[in-house]
Amino acid sequence: MTTARNVFTVVQISDPHLGLQPGPIRTGYPDSDAQLAAVLDDALRHQGDADLALVTGDLAEDPVPAVYQRLIGHLARLPAPMLALAGNHDDRGIARDAFVGAGHGFEGERVLGDWLVIGLDSCWPGHTAGWVQKPELERLADSIERHPGHWVLVAVHHPLVRVGSRWLDRLTLTNGDEVLAALARHPRVRACIFGHIHQGYDAMHGSIRLLGCPSTLVQFLPEAADFALEPVESGYRVLRLHHDGSVETELRRVPGTRPTGLPA
Repeated sequence: MTTARNVFTVVQISDPHLGLQPGPIRTGYPDSDAQLAAVLDDALRHQGDADLALVTGDLAEDPVPAVYQRLIGHLARLPAPMLALAGNHDDRGIARDAFVGAGHGFEGERVLGDWLVIGLDSCWPGHTAGWVQKPELERLADSIERHPGHWVLVAVHHPLVRVGSRWLDRLTLTNGDEVLAALARHPRVRACIFGHIHQGYDAMHGSIRLLGCPSTLVQFLPEAADFALEPVESGYRVLRLHHDGSVETELRRVPGTRPTGLPA
């Protein structure tokens, strides 16, 4: 094992959807920048000693360089190292250039003591649903095999499974079963976290814990047949990765971030 530390803290921030300018990206929505700032305020207040920030996609509603630079400016308030992913709303190439150019991780991997954190690309150009391409699955296997003594946390934008909302379940990871099978071949994979669904999710697939995250912007109503928003606060996920391979996690909802333009 590589360290005597017993626990590492990871903060997951997801789906900020920043527009060309600060403000609402559509009628009835709150200001994307203000919502993200409030979430970051809370993360700094309560998780200021985090070891890693994972930003799991849909970074921009308008995927141009200036928007990613503005987003990076917001996220730079977090003192932790950062690993970001693109979502279906993003331009993956522009996002990668911005984050890597600013000295942050994008996809790839990061070691935290006894843990290996892997960021997977699930973007499928021209589609809202996701697809993890064969080279990404090969990279996943290679990364795990190069770190045989590490527990593994995987991050991806799209959920690997259906979450119980008919409209969202048409937009999930198209080859989720294949990705789950790839993860299950490695017994030290402990959890997979994702964004995209704008809500909390927590379920087991065998020994692998599957965890969804709220958006920093607006939340999708769980178990809805058609698109609908839930009038609750924005939030983020905190994960504590323990030396024995266990994962402790909580969702934090941020007071003052419930959109006032939505029905109560």
